[in-house]
Amino acid sequence: MISLVKRTIVKLLKRKGYHLHASGYLTENFFELLLYEVLKRNNGLSFIQIGGNDGISFDPLYDFVRANHHQVKGIVVEPLNDYFKQLSFNYRNYPNITPIEIAVHKSEKEMTIYRVAPDKLSDYPAWAKGISSFNKEKLIKSDKIDPGAIISEKVPCISLGQLVRDHHLSSVDLLQIDTEGYDFEIVSAIDFSLIKPTLIHFEHGVSKGIMSRQNLARLRELLHQNAYELWLTEWDAVAYRSDSFVDL
Repeated sequence: MISLVKRTIVKLLKRKGYHLHASGYLTENFFELLLYEVLKRNNGLSFIQIGGNDGISFDPLYDFVRANHHQVKGIVVEPLNDYFKQLSFNYRNYPNITPIEIAVHKSEKEMTIYRVAPDKLSDYPAWAKGISSFNKEKLIKSDKIDPGAIISEKVPCISLGQLVRDHHLSSVDLLQIDTEGYDFEIVSAIDFSLIKPTLIHFEHGVSKGIMSRQNLARLRELLHQNAYELWLTEWDAVAYRSDSFVDL
């Protein structure tokens, strides 16, 4: 079954003009190809995005949503108020997209989030805007941010399960996660009896120590147990339900 699924995905990539590399990592376009395949099959796509930032910067969904907004609906979660305001503005013309000013945490109702101070962002590359994290050490060790440039904010939190229940989400095609070090906890806490997305896209960042190889292996096993295949790009991972793509 697994080899059949792999051959099917290779065929999908080749059909669109892409090829796999011997490194074992997938082309970054693989995720987009799967999005369009789900959109075509379902004549629409629903998603939850955890870690929306401003909706555009370093965002793997914005262009897809903008190009297909009549067929796409989603909830975008962003806890930092200034980024949330930008997010809401950037999605103002897309009524099917609902921004929510909150963080996702598996158990806590409030957490401290660490970020580069707005007046220090110009001292760093553009990606520094997108590295806010529950883990201060991640900013210092992985991102090489001066501790003096880091500020903290308290943000309200909700569990993924409660978010699904509060918004009466009976089905979700995509769960998109980018929480700068908390992705493992969110994926490992998914209640697959409540929500079983066709696609789960998250950041592993193993080469930078954002997620350990052991935790990535644990997620692979968990996802396999729930009928997902897991493929990697250099920084991210995409899990897809194998039963949704075997008939390509």
